[in-house]
Amino acid sequence: MSRNSFIAVGLTLLAVVNRVDAADSGRWTLWSEKPAQKWEDAFVTGNGRHGTMIWGKAGKETITCVHEELFIPAWERDKRAVADIADDLPEVRRLIRAGDPAGAAKLAVAEARKQLEPQGITNDGWPVVPHPAFDLEVIHEGDGKVVQFRRALNLENGEALSRWSDGINEVEQRVFSSQADNINVVELRSTKGRKLNLTLRLAERPGRIDSSETLYRNIDINGAFNSITSGVEPGWLFYHADYALDRRGYDGVGRVSLTGGSMSRDGDLLRIKDVERVLVLIRIELLEQGGTSSRKRIQKTLEKLPLEYEALLKPHALKHGDMFRRVTLDMGCARKWREESNEQLLADIRKNGVSAHFLEKVHAMGRYLLISTTGKYPAPLQGIWGAAWRAAWGGSFTTNSNVNLAISSFGMGNLPECAEAYYEYIQRQLPGWRANAKYHVGCRGILASLNMDPETGYETHFHAVHPALYWVGGTGWNIRPLYDYALLSGDDVFMKEKVLPLYQELGLFYEDYLLRGEDGVYDIIPSQSPENDPGGKRGERLTENATFSVAVAKECFDVLLELGEQFRLPADDIARWKEIREHLPAYRVNEDGALAEWIPAQYKDHYKHRHNSHLYPVYPGMELVPPGVDPVLEQAARVALEKRFAYDTTSAHGLMHAALMASRLRDAEKVQVNLDRFARRRYLYSGFVTSHNPNHKVYNLDAALSMPRLLMEMVVLSKPGFVELLPGWPESYADGSLNGVLIRGGHKMDISWADGKLKSAVLYAGKDGSCEIRYKELSRSLDLKAGKTYRLNAALLKEVEK
Repeated sequence: MSRNSFIAVGLTLLAVVNRVDAADSGRWTLWSEKPAQKWEDAFVTGNGRHGTMIWGKAGKETITCVHEELFIPAWERDKRAVADIADDLPEVRRLIRAGDPAGAAKLAVAEARKQLEPQGITNDGWPVVPHPAFDLEVIHEGDGKVVQFRRALNLENGEALSRWSDGINEVEQRVFSSQADNINVVELRSTKGRKLNLTLRLAERPGRIDSSETLYRNIDINGAFNSITSGVEPGWLFYHADYALDRRGYDGVGRVSLTGGSMSRDGDLLRIKDVERVLVLIRIELLEQGGTSSRKRIQKTLEKLPLEYEALLKPHALKHGDMFRRVTLDMGCARKWREESNEQLLADIRKNGVSAHFLEKVHAMGRYLLISTTGKYPAPLQGIWGAAWRAAWGGSFTTNSNVNLAISSFGMGNLPECAEAYYEYIQRQLPGWRANAKYHVGCRGILASLNMDPETGYETHFHAVHPALYWVGGTGWNIRPLYDYALLSGDDVFMKEKVLPLYQELGLFYEDYLLRGEDGVYDIIPSQSPENDPGGKRGERLTENATFSVAVAKECFDVLLELGEQFRLPADDIARWKEIREHLPAYRVNEDGALAEWIPAQYKDHYKHRHNSHLYPVYPGMELVPPGVDPVLEQAARVALEKRFAYDTTSAHGLMHAALMASRLRDAEKVQVNLDRFARRRYLYSGFVTSHNPNHKVYNLDAALSMPRLLMEMVVLSKPGFVELLPGWPESYADGSLNGVLIRGGHKMDISWADGKLKSAVLYAGKDGSCEIRYKELSRSLDLKAGKTYRLNAALLKEVEK
């Protein structure tokens, strides 16, 4: 071949590469050359309210549309689903102390069911189950064999793309869920000037009717709707659903516009002929009355929007991209993003374990998913997505590690939008939480739910083996992220006006609930350690003084004392909180040298369990996180983690939870082992969403959403006035940098490292104050001034940038 021929070929290849890079490849773009044959492998889009899942074969792709407010209810959602069983509490306590925890649980659960079941409220299942809204079915005419296919997901602007050719058509499909206009946007276009012929319709997602399982636990999925209707007319797609067990329903409306060509109704299909481009704008709205319709109002809203894809994408991309870029993990993998498909990366980590590309990608994907799934609610087990009618565990808002891990990144990750959304969600729970406290245990204040309807906050998941109505440590676990966010952001107004009142209500609960014994110690009874039983004896969960429950109570009064001093609260309140805090039970170190999961010695530890709730003082709490902690308890926490670690849970959230605790205890080896376990066990689908169990079993976002928090904490650990660099980062991992992360005290940091060692750190001070910076044996104290930048090298020598 001549030199000129080589140049010509090179220029051609360069043009192809540039075209691919521009359209569907780049630093923050996932891509695959294989269609998503299963919905679990779909690329997902979302704006917190609306979302899509794009899957299916080329020429016959399904865009499953979802909305965060769509749930099949087990009963009319306006009912007060809380039983008045407070009078049973003394007998429940007596039975627990008499050694009959199973009898105590059965007593309470039986009375709750006796009161609620006549109202149609059954408490052995789920109050609500999320479900897909409908499918947008896109079927192209053409019978040629597909010779090229590529799909991609741009994490930076939230756009999913598919491109394929069958020798007749060359089609490009782009989809996003607009942050600006609160709609799903779909564009289909020919990329070679040829005309497209296709059909569109909105159809019920198949699989709801199941003759073998008419009831999903306590919910009749088959009979979930009074009616479902769909239809088309030129320019429009329609869908309407009316729930059977609740007065509500929902509408879906799609506006369809063409460039060239024509469209006509063909039964329930919209048939489109000889078109260059199709644009579909879809809005879904919950109806307070399922027998009504908001179709005309939605049509008027959609008619006001521009019919240019780029004009719709730009404001969305600006908003989404701003949130996404605030914190970045860069491990030098820009070229890998372009060259390595998802399938290639997944094959590599299954064989070889963790890679730099894997770490960079799971951090970016976790941020993308958190932004895309946070709307009115935080992420339940599968986020806003899911194309199945019977989601595992009811797709519930499970708040004894699942939701807690799912939202864990919004503080360090500098996402105040997610923090505000979570606060508003908690506010909507408070009436239900107050009812739980009043009617379950006769107390003031608030008592959180473990599984509940996100609109009510009632605890409705009663079972003698899982007596969640006495989950008294859960409230603190659920409000802790807001306290943590206020410390990280340095927002004193948020702390005083939004966080403090929650802890004051929790303090009232403990004042009423705690039992002072003859020894002067305040006992917590009933208490429990989710989801474990002493000695592993199923059905004996109700105990005295579970370490988890005691740790949360201690944290509550520590926070109240801290904020009482900061905001100069009444001296009588501070004195009362101090007296209670000083008389809560002391932690116990068991015969193995481990922090015991239950403080009374009669309860035996059961190490073979996926939950690590007794290590709450390590994560998400910080009571036993060095420095400045009792070395005996610190060592006991290390031993307790070692015992759980040896069990090697297969639950993805269990791996993340243990790794977070290991990082805070500066045990980088355990962090590395758990990340390697995660990488090799096929938790990641090809769309880079995670499963709960290995080998792609149970679509679940816990691990995907908590991964950014783990990676950030491996790089930087902060307490007020203290920062430690690379506490949990294995030295064998690749060079990199973490930029924009928030640290407690209201500051931001950029950190870079090479050869497993610190290169530099830059602290952007948000407030005045002192701060100790530690790296291995080195330590420096800084006198911070708000607005100034502090640059530190590997020896922690500093210079101040004006």
